[in-house]
Amino acid sequence: MRRSARAAAGVVFLFQASIAFAREPAAISLPGARLHPESVSIAPGGFAYVGGMRGGVLRVSLASGKVDQFVKPGDFGTGSTFGVFVDSVNRILWACSNPGTPMSARIAGADPQSTLKGFDLRTGKGRFSFALPGANPMCNDMAVAPDGTLYVTDTNNSHILRLRKGAGMLEDWHHDVAYANDKGIGLDGIALGGDGQLYVNNWQTNVIARVEIRPDGSAGKTTVLQPSQPLATPDGLRAIGGMRFVQAESKGRVTIVTVSGDKAQVAVVKDGLSGPTGADLYEGAIWYVQAEFGYFFDPAKRGRTPPPFKLEPAAVPASLQVHP
Repeated sequence: MRRSARAAAGVVFLFQASIAFAREPAAISLPGARLHPESVSIAPGGFAYVGGMRGGVLRVSLASGKVDQFVKPGDFGTGSTFGVFVDSVNRILWACSNPGTPMSARIAGADPQSTLKGFDLRTGKGRFSFALPGANPMCNDMAVAPDGTLYVTDTNNSHILRLRKGAGMLEDWHHDVAYANDKGIGLDGIALGGDGQLYVNNWQTNVIARVEIRPDGSAGKTTVLQPSQPLATPDGLRAIGGMRFVQAESKGRVTIVTVSGDKAQVAVVKDGLSGPTGADLYEGAIWYVQAEFGYFFDPAKRGRTPPPFKLEPAAVPASLQVHP
């Protein structure tokens, strides 16, 4: 009996330990002393895709920790890679490619203008390249609707662009001063809510807003949401089910935002970070990257080598878990 009890206790312990490990997996090291990862998007099978300021896209197995180069810097005209997005509807990995900026060296083979790139999600082969319209645009992030329509943020002009499925070019879909700063810039993260509407944020004004998508596909009313606490330079925004979103806030935290009506309840999942810019959810954990932009902008850090870059997890509290 005692042996059986001990064995049963051991099984319970191992079961509990396996749960703890599943909820808090280990961080995964990313190669490149100057990678400065800006965004992460996770496919349903557990592969994370990470874009970096020095170009290219990494593919990371969350199960094994293996990292490989999915897209090399300069391939298919890619430059500094901002937002990346796994589009399961169209089976494409979308990437925002930008020419050299004060935050990144020029990359050999990169297009001279801001472009939206599309890569086959299975092979990594380049399939689509769309130049952004407008003056001095900067492709930042994207989201896809169930019908395959892609929406893209242009940070430099705070315009939302649209790519209809099968279309040959991006179109200027919507702009509203409500989600731009006084110079008309700063639009950043974008996601589709469970209500079928678009949600965007602005890293300069700390605004999060809803943009109505009318039945005919045109843009409707913009509503600035009332957050339960001030946002801290919001960046990457991902829908994680229903009306919940995970948001990277580059002043040092990762949050879950729950929208109800015109209010946004902001819950901090991880704080005290160093410039998180992208985050996504997979099996109860938020995986995030820290771009360490201070090594570009802070005179005291400029020229120094940043800490090793990682794809890091943060367990989501049970009260914030999203259940299908």
